[in-house]
Amino acid sequence: MICKRYRNALLLAKTYPSADCYSDHVPVVGKFKLKLKKNSKPSANMKFDLAILKSNLTIREKYQISVQNKFEALGDAEEVEQQWENFKSAIMEAATEVIQKVKRKAKQKWMTEEILNMMEERRCAKGNKEKYEQIHKKVQKKCNVKRELDQREM
Repeated sequence: MICKRYRNALLLAKTYPSADCYSDHVPVVGKFKLKLKKNSKPSANMKFDLAILKSNLTIREKYQISVQNKFEALGDAEEVEQQWENFKSAIMEAATEVIQKVKRKAKQKWMTEEILNMMEERRCAKGNKEKYEQIHKKVQKKCNVKRELDQREM
C-alpha cells in the first residue's frame, strides 16, 4: 500500500469502512513523520563572456584601464586575506562595468530570445501569484506555437 521509501515514516494508519463516499473503496488515513530537507539557494556565480576580451580590442583596453584604476585606488593591505579580498573585488567590479554576462543558451532550437526573456520575467514575478500565472500562460502559449512550427518544418 505504501512504497518502501516511506514505510519507516508511517506512524499510524486507520481505515474508515463506514465512510459515506459513494464508492466501494475504503478510505485510509495515515500519520507520517517526515524530515524535510532545507532548500538552500545556490549562490549565483556571475559568469562573464570572456571571449569578448580576446576578440574585441576596445573592450580589452577598457577592462585593462578599469582594473588598473581599481588597483591604484586599493593601496597596500598588510594581511594576505585582506589583499585577496581587495584583489578579488577590484577584478569583479571591473568585470561588471566592462564585460557582459554570458547569455543563457536556449536548450531547444525553437526557443527564441523573446521566450527566454519572458521566462526571466516569469521568474522575477514569483512573489505575485496572479502576475506569475498570467505570464506563465503567455510563455506556455508561445512555446507551444514555436514547438509546433518547428515540428512542422521537420
